[in-house]
Amino acid sequence: MKDPNERRALLAIVLCLAVFYVWSAFLAPKPEILPVDAQVEGTPDQAGPAVGAPTEGTLPGVAGVEPTGPCTEQRVDLDTETVHFAVTTCGGSIASVQMPQFSEAVAVTPWWTWIWETVSGKGPGRWKAYGEATGVLSLLTDKGEFATAGRGAFGPDGAYEIVGQSPLTLRRVTADGLTITKTFAKTDASDVFDVTVRFATSVPLNGPLWVGLSDEFSTPASAYDMTPHASAVVDGDLERMSAPADITAPELLPGPVSWFGIENRYFLTALAPDDPTWGAVSWAPTANGHGAYLVGPNASLLPDQPVDLHFTLYAGPKHVERLAELGHDFDAAADLGFFGFFSKILLFFLNIFHSGLHNWGLAIVALTFFVRICFYPLSAKAFKSGKAMQQVQPLLKELQEKYKDDKEAQTRETMALFQKHKVNPLGGCLPMLVQMPVFFALYAGLLHTPDLFGADFLQVRDLSAPDPYGAFPFFMAVGMVLQQRMTPMTGMDPAQQQMMRFMPLIFALFMFGLPAGLSLYYALNTVLSILQQWYNTRSYKSPAAPPAPA
Repeated sequence: MKDPNERRALLAIVLCLAVFYVWSAFLAPKPEILPVDAQVEGTPDQAGPAVGAPTEGTLPGVAGVEPTGPCTEQRVDLDTETVHFAVTTCGGSIASVQMPQFSEAVAVTPWWTWIWETVSGKGPGRWKAYGEATGVLSLLTDKGEFATAGRGAFGPDGAYEIVGQSPLTLRRVTADGLTITKTFAKTDASDVFDVTVRFATSVPLNGPLWVGLSDEFSTPASAYDMTPHASAVVDGDLERMSAPADITAPELLPGPVSWFGIENRYFLTALAPDDPTWGAVSWAPTANGHGAYLVGPNASLLPDQPVDLHFTLYAGPKHVERLAELGHDFDAAADLGFFGFFSKILLFFLNIFHSGLHNWGLAIVALTFFVRICFYPLSAKAFKSGKAMQQVQPLLKELQEKYKDDKEAQTRETMALFQKHKVNPLGGCLPMLVQMPVFFALYAGLLHTPDLFGADFLQVRDLSAPDPYGAFPFFMAVGMVLQQRMTPMTGMDPAQQQMMRFMPLIFALFMFGLPAGLSLYYALNTVLSILQQWYNTRSYKSPAAPPAPA
């Protein structure tokens, strides 16, 4: 692509995408979270256990509710092939969420990080690229509680007794006469449970009812690491507890609730209410950290009128197809972005390649070849269009010199020249624009697919973590430099040339922090681009130069 106009167009596209990324990551407006003294518009305040979101002014406080009596902790295990739950009678909630098929994320120490720590005096000694897996992957700490329930203030639940084993049923009666009954039932699917919470009373009680979870969420939520954080889908949008340290009072997220739970980059444990409009999600500080609570309407709970809440509990990897078939907007947790449709298609082919090759690294290699083959006609067309533009460059310069004082005539004669010689000025850029959705779809798909977690390839032990050796980003950077050498930057001013020379370094630095699976794809894709450009150059037959205008 030697035409300076095409280079400027491509550079403008890259800069626009960079600006959009920075804006969406750092400057985009945050979702609306109402302050405590606000009212949720259209919220009823009914006398019975009615359906509707609570008013913000009626959110429970944070003061703890002491258990009604001494609690002798008894743990009951709920095990399936996918998940291990440990339910404790102290709180009647899930106190442990483990994925027995997966080990904890292995610590990765890239060599550049080790050098920096060594120079700064914090070095651990001898460099070791990978640590050792220390246990089974878990989404809850020792202080975490999942599927807690209560009335009024958020706080410790209290002592329950086991009243049934199949399904597991626990019951608690508080000092003020409130009876809370929780039921955890297995289903035919190993990653899905049916959960029921019943609130009943012998005397009229006021105050909102709630079901929730809490844990030590000490770091800001991120879609790019394995640190668990609280999340919810409210009014169709995925919301994350982005800054737990800033939450000092209950904050309500108004809107229908599809689900709320705990997730990290690849795994999810969430409760989806059968009635999304029964309550609203609230972030709140708790005695053991922070929590996410589904808070019901501020209505009176009357005798002989119990409130039954039914939930679908999912616990497992965030496979897009599986989450989509469950409904309840579970697939929003995959967070594939604007080009999610294309990501799903590419992940479909990635799984097909893996079913034959039985290695995720080889599947990524096969997917890279597949994508290059599919887009070869467009790339070849862009190459030929660039060569055609190169042929008419002398004539364009003559027209620009001839009509330098008449821009209208210059534009008219330029278009006539393009039409005469059948040259499309955008022919080199449009094929690349068509490939942009695939570029971002692959980025989102490979970044968030749980299949890469713990998958090894060559010297890399975990394709979901950065390459600690830096081999894949290095080869990509070298390949981009070779591509620049194969495409002379004629017709560009020195500032543009300098920026283009720094592009490989910028992309390489960006790739050093991304998962090794992504780096593998882009490194191999760069090599294939070089081979394709070399082949096009060798096989291209240059047409005769057009005659100069009279």
